[in-house]
Amino acid sequence: RLDADGYRTWCGFDPRNLHLISQHPAALDSAGFVAAQRYRGFPWTTEDYLDLAASAPWLWWASQDWCVEPEIARDRDAVLDRISGTVRLNMQCLIGAERRRITHNFMPVIQGWQPRDYIRCIERMPFIRDFPLIAVGSMCRRHVTGPNGILAVLDVLSDMFAGTATKFHLFGLKSQGMQHAAKQSHVASCDSQAYGIAARHEAGRRRISKTDQFLARTMRDWYARQIRMATALPPPQQLHTSAIAEVEPPLGTHELRVNAAYDELRTLHEAGEIDWSNLSPQAAYEFAYLDD
Repeated sequence: RLDADGYRTWCGFDPRNLHLISQHPAALDSAGFVAAQRYRGFPWTTEDYLDLAASAPWLWWASQDWCVEPEIARDRDAVLDRISGTVRLNMQCLIGAERRRITHNFMPVIQGWQPRDYIRCIERMPFIRDFPLIAVGSMCRRHVTGPNGILAVLDVLSDMFAGTATKFHLFGLKSQGMQHAAKQSHVASCDSQAYGIAARHEAGRRRISKTDQFLARTMRDWYARQIRMATALPPPQQLHTSAIAEVEPPLGTHELRVNAAYDELRTLHEAGEIDWSNLSPQAAYEFAYLDD
């Protein structure tokens, strides 16, 4: 799997060799987590990314998205802002895909941290229900169980897509998460960088170079182990959490007014009416009292 960051910087990959993807199938994602962690945003434009998506016969290419892992989105407002940003990026990627005639392998991406966040994301782009495969982001920092765990998220999503043919691709799962996700009927595939971490640690322990050949052997061994473990794993004991409401403190009149204004700003951003830079608590406060 190549991402946009790898496309630009990986010395072993030359854009002139894109034709090799037809012989060695690969998928493309936008490197959203890496971009957020390293650059605090994408250092390339959506148009650049769409050009890359159109340049080769990828198995699928994923929409750009704004991840919401806790180290990236440090409070609730940041999570909701990044969900709105993800909605907007999905719309931009879909429009660009239609223009380039590459919608056949386009994979929308949904984002959230609490299970209800994914519902919010889906409700804002209902067109994804027509896609056979969608990606579920911000999965790599989760426990398997618990109110915000992998199984809780899949529980909610399975309810939302009940009776449809839509399947899920899960970004960034570790071994335990992949083993449990394999038992879920709506899950089509997962990806992981766990093998890369294992290869780096093993090469360091043995004091050898982490060559491409060493990494490839590690990846094959890791993949075979995941298949064996997933086959042998019993179904997890998980409570049905989708109906569990999270108790939040009541809000005063001021907080309700500002929150409503903030949500309106997010809706305007999703529709392309305002830029990402207009989403902030200060902007919401000013918008809430604009007429006063």
